[in-house]
Amino acid sequence: MPLTIEIHAEPHEGKRISLAGSLDTDTATQLQDKIDHEIDSTVHMVIMDLKRLEFLSSAGLRVIFKTKKYMDSHEGKFMLLNLQPQVRKVFDIIKALDGMNVFKSQEEMDEYLTAMQNKVLDGDA
Repeated sequence: MPLTIEIHAEPHEGKRISLAGSLDTDTATQLQDKIDHEIDSTVHMVIMDLKRLEFLSSAGLRVIFKTKKYMDSHEGKFMLLNLQPQVRKVFDIIKALDGMNVFKSQEEMDEYLTAMQNKVLDGDA
């Protein structure tokens, strides 16, 4: 199954990576190449939207974790959005969701981002 990758700019130097199809051994390099081209130190937030991702293999996990590690090393934010049940199960199996920002919906993520920005404005962060 092929992988469709869409990368769009988000506010506050962010990028949204929307995936559809299968992120596996055959398609992981395709995603890694796009990330290497699009995500650099000027990007402060990466949102990986998995709403239309149907399958995730260990090769796909490596790309996701490499991107998270890159963002962490640059003090950026990395968020997963709209995990389908079968994709969430992969993360659950390897107990990888602890400490990651995972959101069920766009609305839930927006509420979180609003709260974080308000903390900065209020001088709490």
